Amino acid sequence: MKRYVLSILLMTMFVSTAAFSQEPEAEKDMERQMHLRNMQLDLEQRETELGFQEKMQELELEARKIHLQRERRPQEHLRHRKPHCKGGMAPFILVCIIVHLLVAVWVYKDIRERNSGSGIWIVVALLAGLFGVLAYAIVRLGDIRRTK
Repeated sequence: MKRYVLSILLMTMFVSTAAFSQEPEAEKDMERQMHLRNMQLDLEQRETELGFQEKMQELELEARKIHLQRERRPQEHLRHRKPHCKGGMAPFILVCIIVHLLVAVWVYKDIRERNSGSGIWIVVALLAGLFGVLAYAIVRLGDIRRTK
């Protein structure tokens, strides 16, 4: 019986040793799997970052293309802001100023020749232009009828 007890004791020692020796292998496998999983996650994160950087570069290139197109054709994107005739108003305004001055000079000479009237008509002729002269002419016609 001592042999059986001794053999059982030896067997339990070997079995327990064998059981403990398998646990580190399982732990190593788990560590390897975790390491592989971490490497996969790191790889996925880097791929995502690269994709994001590529998209940002594409957007930056598109913005540069648009900027260069605008620099090449500055009048096309500003066309709606500028009038179609560039110098059309300046000559018209110049002619209006000259007419107002000539009309005021004519009213001044007429007032001096007739020795009647007021200097207010010169101001009216300067401000109102041809309409002021028309009003002056109507008043003057009324004065001519009174003097006859």
